[in-house]
Amino acid sequence: MDPEEHVLIIGAGTFGLSTALELLRGGHKNVTLLDAYPVPSPLAAGNDVNKIFQSVVRSQFYSDLSKESLRKWRDDPVYQPAYHETGIIYGASMEESYAEIYKQYEMLQEDKDDDSVLLETPADFLRLVGQSGVESLSLDNTQPRFDKWKGYYQKKNCGWTYASLALERASMECIRLGAKMVTDSAQELLFDKKTQACLGVRTYSGLEILAAKTVICAGANSVKLLDFHRQLLAKCWTVGHIRLTDAEIGQLKGSPVVLNIDKGFVFEPDAFGDLKFCNEFPGYINMETIKGAEGEVSVPVYKDAIPKEAETQMRDFLREVLPRLSDREFNVAKICWCTDTPDRHFLIDEHPQHTGLILGTGDSGQGFKYMPIVGEYIASLTLHGRDSLPEDKKDAWRWRPETAVHRDNGALQNRYGGSNAVLDLKDVAEWSRAVLPAL
Repeated sequence: MDPEEHVLIIGAGTFGLSTALELLRGGHKNVTLLDAYPVPSPLAAGNDVNKIFQSVVRSQFYSDLSKESLRKWRDDPVYQPAYHETGIIYGASMEESYAEIYKQYEMLQEDKDDDSVLLETPADFLRLVGQSGVESLSLDNTQPRFDKWKGYYQKKNCGWTYASLALERASMECIRLGAKMVTDSAQELLFDKKTQACLGVRTYSGLEILAAKTVICAGANSVKLLDFHRQLLAKCWTVGHIRLTDAEIGQLKGSPVVLNIDKGFVFEPDAFGDLKFCNEFPGYINMETIKGAEGEVSVPVYKDAIPKEAETQMRDFLREVLPRLSDREFNVAKICWCTDTPDRHFLIDEHPQHTGLILGTGDSGQGFKYMPIVGEYIASLTLHGRDSLPEDKKDAWRWRPETAVHRDNGALQNRYGGSNAVLDLKDVAEWSRAVLPAL
C-alpha cells in the first residue's frame, strides 16, 4: 500500500489509536481517526482510570501476547507512564472457579522469573492485605472475611494501567506524527454498487470520508455499521468509585490489585483519590433489532447508573476486602461496554466480501492490556493483507461466522459471579446512581 493512500479508522479508542500509532510510526502519511467525541471518548471502554494488566491468563496464546505487550508497557515512551506494576492478589470463592485460579498459578510456575505465593486460607489473605496497607481500613476482624477464598499473590510482571492516560498519550503522539482527527459519528459505510468494495463512510453530519482502506475499531458499537452474523455480542459490566480521604489514599497507595474472579476487583486509588472497584459477573446485554442486522443484536446503551443488584454485589465484595469503605456513597456509578466473540478471540481480518474493509474489533473484555501491540497486527493487516499475520493469529482472529451459527447469547464464556447468568438490561427493575459528584 502506498504511504500516501488514505487509511480511515473508525473509532479512536484502544484498538483504533493503537493502529493509527503503528501506521504512523511505520511511515504511513495519510491516517484519519473518526470518533463521535474527542479522546478520550466517554463511550470508549478504555476511558477508565484503571485496567488490570495480567501477564498470565487462562490461555497460553493470550499469556504469550501479554508478555509481548508487557515489554512495551514498560519501555515504550507513549505507554510507560500509564503502567503501574503493583502485583495482583488473585482469589476465587467457588468450587468451580478454584480450578481456574490454580491453572493460572501452575502456568506461572513455568516462568523462572516468577516468585508468586500460594494463598490457601482466610488468614493468608488477611496477612497479605495487612502488609499492603489495606488492613488499617478494616472495621474489625470479628466479621467473616475472605471466607472460602483460595488463590495466590503474583508480585511482579502485573498490576494495572492508567487507561485514559494511555489513550490521551497515544492520541497526542498520533497528532504529532500527522494524524487527522475528525469528531463526528459514523452513520454508514459506503460501498461500490458493482464490486461491493468499501469506499469509506458517511457521517451523521453528512460528511463523506473516502479511503483506500477503512478500519472498523468501534468496539461494542461495531455492530451498528455492519452485519457481523452474530460474531459480536456487546456486553456491559458495572463500575463504582468512592472518594477517599488523604489519610486513606496514603494507606492504600501502591497496594496490589485484589481480584476475586467470583466477586470483584479493586485497585489502589487514582491520582484524584478515587478508589475504583467492580463486581464480577457474566455481563449484561441489550438486545434490539437494528437495520441491516441478522436478527436481534446487543446494542450499547449508556447510563451513569448501575443496576441495584450490581451495587449490592460491589458492597458485599468491599465488606470482605475494605469493610470500612463498604457503606460509603459512590461518586461514580456507570456501565462499561465491551464486545465478545463466541470464542473470545479478537476479530482482526479483512472482510471477505468487501475489499478495502478491515476489521479490528472483538476485544472480548480483555483488549486493553494489549493496547501497545494490537495495533501492530491491525496495521500490518491493513498495509500488507492477512498473510502478513503470524499463522496462529491469522487463524485465531479470522472472520469466522460459522462459530456463531448456533450461538447462545446466555453462554457464560468462562465468567463467574453474581447471578451467574448473562442478563438483559431491559429486565433491570431498579437502578442506583452516584450520590457524590465526580471530579
